[in-house]
Amino acid sequence: MSTAAATISKTPFHKYWVILSTRTQEDMAYRANYVFGAIFRFLPLVTLIFLWYAVYQARKAGGGDLTIRGMTFQDMITYNVLMYVARGFSSVPGTTSDISKDIKDGLLNRYLIKPINYLWYQVMYRLAHKLVFWYVALFTFPPIFFLMRHYFSHTPTLLEWGTFVISLFTAFSIGMLFCSIIGMLAFWFLEISTFLFVIMMIEFFLSGQMIPLNILPASMQPFLTFSPFGYEGYWPCMILMGKVPQTQLPQLLGIGFLWVGVFYLISLVIWKMGLKRYSAVGG
Repeated sequence: MSTAAATISKTPFHKYWVILSTRTQEDMAYRANYVFGAIFRFLPLVTLIFLWYAVYQARKAGGGDLTIRGMTFQDMITYNVLMYVARGFSSVPGTTSDISKDIKDGLLNRYLIKPINYLWYQVMYRLAHKLVFWYVALFTFPPIFFLMRHYFSHTPTLLEWGTFVISLFTAFSIGMLFCSIIGMLAFWFLEISTFLFVIMMIEFFLSGQMIPLNILPASMQPFLTFSPFGYEGYWPCMILMGKVPQTQLPQLLGIGFLWVGVFYLISLVIWKMGLKRYSAVGG
């Protein structure tokens, strides 16, 4: 056993390290699925390129401004390319449905009788997926980014790179905590699928995955600036594009950390309240 592994085995984190390690090895057995998923997830980008090209050409033909709220055609494509990176961190598919299923079917019993924290178990489980995904992405993303290189007009500074990396971990934390909170609503509601669909569509829109948030009406900007969902996609992209003044980067990160703390506290409260209602029927 290595020194690092021996050190970990002596700490309370060891059990979560085992979960992370075991799940990562399981996912690596199906890495071909990740390869095809990482490649084909870029296919919708082709449609977006033609869509925004038509929009900007129409503005050009009509003698209009060739920027939309400061976004050129190249900026718009760059934004959508970077969004695949941002959402690769913040998106945690299956988390909400798995948590709600564990609660409704009584499968939560198997975790409550073990000396582990269920929420941290879910974090390690999803983090393993991310590790395998980005291991594969290191080989599949660069060729695609190379083909799209002529759209990138801004060279990020070292500060922007550092802030971008930190913002990605913030994105994962917010995405994971938000999905956990929604999943735990199953303590009170037997069926949350319809509610889940509505909430996730709102999150999808407010995270900026559909369109950049800065092109929405000015009246919405104060809300969007402080909304937690923008930190799941919009802000990491804007940081790397140089659209955020460097003097505002610390403030932006501070707000993101604040939301992580708020969501974490909410998740703890809902978890404790939910366990009081949990009937442990089923598994």
